[in-house]
Amino acid sequence: MAELLVRTITLACPLDHAFEVFTSKIDLWWPRGHRKSRDGSLSLSSDKLIDRAPDGTEWVMARVTRMKPPSLLALDWYPGSLTSPTSVEIQFAAIATGTEIVVTHRPLPDSAPIWPQRVALFTQGWETVLPALKTFIEEA
Repeated sequence: MAELLVRTITLACPLDHAFEVFTSKIDLWWPRGHRKSRDGSLSLSSDKLIDRAPDGTEWVMARVTRMKPPSLLALDWYPGSLTSPTSVEIQFAAIATGTEIVVTHRPLPDSAPIWPQRVALFTQGWETVLPALKTFIEEA
């Protein structure tokens, strides 16, 4: 069984605000270096996360498999493989000091064979993306 990648971050803001910023303002806080097109834009709808290049070319970064505002966003994640996505579950929970976000990233059956080679890159990604969200929310 492949290991799970789990990352947790605490944000000093209410639960609804954390979920709203994560989903509706993703283009404003998601680091440019973690997109297919540095100059492109990101948008998250009820069914997919799209990276749109300046020329209008679209790349589906993820497909939404479940969304339960303001507590859950689950995705089939395509970075790393266009044909063998991994699974990302992002849980949002109210805590005394604000909101806790737990990201659980795991292989799906088709991606399990290549998970060991990709997990280090996914780890680096979440360790950049989550602090960017924290900075955006807490310093805005």
